[in-house]
Amino acid sequence: MKKALLFLSLVCLPIALFAQKRNSLILEAKLIEGISKLIENNQTVPLAELNKQLKQSVGKKVKIPRVPSFVFDPQSLYELCKPSTLIVSKLYKCGRCTHWHSGSATGFPLTRDGIFATNYHVAAQTEGQTLAVMDGQGKIYPVTEVLVGDKDSDVAILRAQGAEFRPIPLGKPAKIGSNVHVISHPDGMFYYYSKGMVSLYDRLKGKPRMEWMAISADYARGSSGAAVLNDSGEVVGMIASTITINYDREKKTNPQMVVRLCAPVEAIRRLIE
Repeated sequence: MKKALLFLSLVCLPIALFAQKRNSLILEAKLIEGISKLIENNQTVPLAELNKQLKQSVGKKVKIPRVPSFVFDPQSLYELCKPSTLIVSKLYKCGRCTHWHSGSATGFPLTRDGIFATNYHVAAQTEGQTLAVMDGQGKIYPVTEVLVGDKDSDVAILRAQGAEFRPIPLGKPAKIGSNVHVISHPDGMFYYYSKGMVSLYDRLKGKPRMEWMAISADYARGSSGAAVLNDSGEVVGMIASTITINYDREKKTNPQMVVRLCAPVEAIRRLIE
């Protein structure tokens, strides 16, 4: 009986992974088709122009209205916050074929009328055609304006034209040991959910201007710009990067630990009036 159950588990595992990847590939194809149509209809803004706006936005602030909380039970957090988890996609051509390709990151809405947050490094991309976002209902909107950005904290606030979002509220700073939740798009696996806790606040070598928040919830490339949520579905940080700790620092071999770094919510609030 135990052998039969083990075999069933081994068989079902790749089937489940294939189903997830297949769904993600279907969604990615829809994303590429939708953004390419926006390009054909001249509804997008080139990456070069968005990059220029980003540089000009440094030091500015944007007015964001207060958003009430809508998650009252952590068990319903994924269901309620998934529609407010944005796919931020860059469309580009590889030079080896004539097809469009997408490179996806994550973002979250701050207002109903299209203002959203993601990483500065997501908005700062230069290679490619344009940026667009897809909401949880599968609607796609062009990114038309960079409102404010801060390279040091890796936070940017942009506008998606014509969007109708369900904004996520900003919360208070999270204490070390408190629960955090992440919904993001690691390596094109859209709407991946992970849970952990706040592990540390600390300053980094070479980046002494602010304290970064480290969390234990999993994420990877493609998760950049995702909201770090508390049990009430409020934003307490934004995913930014990772640092791998290797036993041999010089050779960078024998990895022992991945530190997951996030901009704390106060870094976002500093860009808001």
